[in-house]
Amino acid sequence: MTLRLTADRRLVRAEARSTRYLRVQCTAPEAPTRIERLPLDIALVIDKSGSMSGRPIELAKEAARKAVTMLGPDDFVALVAFDARVELLAEGALLDSTHRRRLLQAIDRLAAGSSTNLSGGWLRGCEEVAASGREQSVARTLLLSDGHANNGITSAEELEQHAGALRARGVVTTTFGIGAGFDERLMEGMAREGGGNFYYLTDAGQLPDFLTSELGEALEVVARDAMLVLDVDEGMMVHCMDQRRMTHRDRTVKIALNDLVSREQVDVLLRGTFPHGVVGEAIGLSARLTDRDDALGAPQARYQWEYARHAENDIQPRDQQVDLAVATSYAAKARQESTERNRGGDMVHGPEILFATARRIREYADGMPEILCLVDDLEETAARHGTRLDAMALKAERFNAYNAMEKKDMMGRRRRHEP
Repeated sequence: MTLRLTADRRLVRAEARSTRYLRVQCTAPEAPTRIERLPLDIALVIDKSGSMSGRPIELAKEAARKAVTMLGPDDFVALVAFDARVELLAEGALLDSTHRRRLLQAIDRLAAGSSTNLSGGWLRGCEEVAASGREQSVARTLLLSDGHANNGITSAEELEQHAGALRARGVVTTTFGIGAGFDERLMEGMAREGGGNFYYLTDAGQLPDFLTSELGEALEVVARDAMLVLDVDEGMMVHCMDQRRMTHRDRTVKIALNDLVSREQVDVLLRGTFPHGVVGEAIGLSARLTDRDDALGAPQARYQWEYARHAENDIQPRDQQVDLAVATSYAAKARQESTERNRGGDMVHGPEILFATARRIREYADGMPEILCLVDDLEETAARHGTRLDAMALKAERFNAYNAMEKKDMMGRRRRHEP
């Protein structure tokens, strides 16, 4: 595994403060054979509130059955269902033939009920995962819901804090939001703070494929709790443009990459600010990767900028691929902000934000088709946001912005290098 560092511009101003962007790219190694993989500790947490009655609950059951058939005897599996009450349908245990049969029978008995104690169901699932007590495993709680948290803990901020605390203990949360009724901000926030993935399913029919895809990723984890560590030269400040957890200590910056899966393409965008300097001198940072099990081999790289006069800075070439990454990040943030304003009934300021972002991006597009296409998309989005969006449109806009910021594909899956 190698690290590649690429900046939008190589020179910084000696006589003024400068801002530059740095793209950090790496590809996770190939997963070992299935025999050598880390075992999974999994809790399937299924919403069985009244809104899931009929086709949704039947498809959730189909997805759960598929999940059970994918896993093996070294995997630890629990099944939790919730409506107003929380039911532990099958406590966590290794998936021998007896437990597999118990799980499938419990899935068959699932039936829709009343309101939605999302927090209770999710936390019970996390407790089951933590109860496995295994250090050398990949721990996941998979939460499926089509509704709002209207029983138990209902505060998004509090649930996100719990998700972060559980992630710090090694229990990752992935969320699946189904249809028009769920709270996408809550489900996205729990997944982000919980170190997992967030999926938006326009229809319950997508559940079996999405759930098996998520389990397939978990089966191919090659590095747990991966971290990008930056050692930054004196005077330089670094900010992560992505919504990744970041900590500072002295001149060291740590950026969480979460668990990495086989051949995952990792792309982190940084914004650096620089103090005044002396023409010809260099300033920069060193980067390295770490993970819980030292599976990545701790690759390292360094990037340096050179101080130069204004005239040299003004004529220096730009890296268009880094410019595209920067434009994509700012566009995603503008879309998310405009979406939230539309949700609140403000159909004026959201489009203004989108048009202003489009103008700024166009200034450095330099005729690059991909950037100009992004500008056109922002302007089209601004026109749509001039009227009130319905629930499904709000979810689609939020999900698209999330995927752009998280560097995922349009379905919410991690991007992988094709051999």
